[in-house]
Amino acid sequence: MKSLILIILIASITLGAGAVDNRFLYPLGQIKGVEANRIKVSDAQVLTHNLGQLWIYSTFNAWQPRLEASYFSQFRIEDVNFQEGNRIYLSSHEPANTVSLIDSLSSFGRLYFINTVIGDKLTREGSTLYVADRFRGIDIIDIGGGVSSELIANFSEKWGIKDFVAVYPYLYALNDFGFVTVDISNQNFPLSIATNYQIPDASKLIKYGEYVYVAAGKEILVLSVRDPENPILVTQKPFFNVIQALAVKDNRLFVALGQGGVKVLDISVPQRINEINTFYPPAAAIDIALQNDYIYIAMGKDGWMIYEYR
Repeated sequence: MKSLILIILIASITLGAGAVDNRFLYPLGQIKGVEANRIKVSDAQVLTHNLGQLWIYSTFNAWQPRLEASYFSQFRIEDVNFQEGNRIYLSSHEPANTVSLIDSLSSFGRLYFINTVIGDKLTREGSTLYVADRFRGIDIIDIGGGVSSELIANFSEKWGIKDFVAVYPYLYALNDFGFVTVDISNQNFPLSIATNYQIPDASKLIKYGEYVYVAAGKEILVLSVRDPENPILVTQKPFFNVIQALAVKDNRLFVALGQGGVKVLDISVPQRINEINTFYPPAAAIDIALQNDYIYIAMGKDGWMIYEYR
């Protein structure tokens, strides 16, 4: 009997070992005085914004982020994206939108060039910018070095884009019809090759390896896109809070859950994802970004938070 109990105990420990986080989380600081509704990070720079203002920080010293510049937008900011260095793309619905540098007594350190485009969502891959507009479809733009841009194509077969990501030669999107796969191998002639899964609550998606992770209300759906023309639902995982944002790195999926904090999931086996950590920022986690060993959390009127995770 004792031998049987011992065997069961060892088996339980072995099975549970994969659900243990071998990294430690260190809060580095909270940046207040900004309304961080969305957050992006690139090249040791953090870009956060609300509906009318951008803030750009340098995180060369992660313990003391430096505010480099802030800009005011006359019209609602829909999305932003770093192009490179000191160039930023901003989408709004006003063609004549102008973005103005905010003067400050605390002399800002850098000048950024803000290029405005019409649309709801932006995603970039290399020198190609993809701009989704709810009524016009998706523009594919060659931005080169960022000084000039050239419209390559527009396709509007599937309107109502909620979120999308481009990983050449395919673009994966959520729209009013569900999950859509677009062949962009010939960028002059994009072609929708699959429309699958009616997911009315779907709002966010992220791709990692051969899988796409879709946030739908309080649930994550995992789709295999090994065959892009026939995506397959491989598993689902429920939560107690509505999913606000997703980020992925090193076989870990980070799920921002508002007042429910941030869940860290082990997705090394996508068909069997495990929770390995949960942490609670000082306020609701409404957006998340990752770079190197750092986690950046947007917390709305409570600013944003930076953690070291290693």
